[in-house]
Amino acid sequence: MTETTTKNTIPGVKLTNGVSLPQLGYGCAFGDWLGRTDFQGFLPEQSWHAIELALKAGFRHFDTAYCYGTERHLGDTLGRWFADGTLTRDQVFLTTKLLHPAAPPHIAISHRLTCDWYTEPDLKQRILDDFDRSKEKAGIGYYDLLLMHWPAPFDNTDAEFGRRTRADIWSAFEEIHQRGEARAIGVSNFARHHLEPLLETATIQPMVNQLEVHPYCHDAELIDYCKAAGMVIEAYAPFASGGLGLLDDPAVMEIAKQVGYSTGQVILRWHIQHGHVVLPKSSSPRRLSENLAIFEFELDDDSMARLDALGGGEARRTCPDPSGIQ
Repeated sequence: MTETTTKNTIPGVKLTNGVSLPQLGYGCAFGDWLGRTDFQGFLPEQSWHAIELALKAGFRHFDTAYCYGTERHLGDTLGRWFADGTLTRDQVFLTTKLLHPAAPPHIAISHRLTCDWYTEPDLKQRILDDFDRSKEKAGIGYYDLLLMHWPAPFDNTDAEFGRRTRADIWSAFEEIHQRGEARAIGVSNFARHHLEPLLETATIQPMVNQLEVHPYCHDAELIDYCKAAGMVIEAYAPFASGGLGLLDDPAVMEIAKQVGYSTGQVILRWHIQHGHVVLPKSSSPRRLSENLAIFEFELDDDSMARLDALGGGEARRTCPDPSGIQ
């Protein structure tokens, strides 16, 4: 996985099949996650203006998912840039994720965008159908990266069911990849006990594992295992979804003052120097520009070690812990 350079100068990492994955992307999950209002859940309408701002700032790597409800928003916005010749399809890197398990009502995901793995009569066909619908909503013929969103339903305690089902689902992903409709395939929220049996049976190895990673939540053992197996780590919720006080942590603030950059830039730079692909999200033109400026400076070893130390003890998460899922 050697470094390459994308067309818009954002460094990239090369996946095992040679596809270059830009190291900085834009996350397209919009909503309220941490209870700042009484409502928690997806609000895809927030993406219309935000995606346009991200494109204008220079982002060319976008991460969405079938359950986010933003594939149409992303596709329509990109379509306008394609229509006037400002961009071509090969100048953007697009990721989607399939098979989000059934979610509780307060998360505000339509049941049509999630899947009850226990009762779905034909999971493989469901994947193929959802993938076709995803492409249709985005108005594209292929995705650059397709990820299995979760390793099993959140309440699954049957290890054999999880192992067997993941293998079946992965065979559908391999078929999509072999048809050329996903240039690369990978997984999301997979712990080691999910990965090990899958790696034993997969014809095509997962190329990416997308995880919640930030200074308060980084499983060094899992990350090292994935890298040794040839998987790139993608970090979602890189700022802990704006919660947990990460951006106001005294250690982060002190480092930011020392290097002359914002706390958000310091955290993103920590990700980059660890080799992660990182997926921040912002609707502020100033912060979007700041996020793209993280390649202008480096953190010294002491600063990296201090940020690493913030994750000592039990991980602090903003999303479910996949380690308890069988």
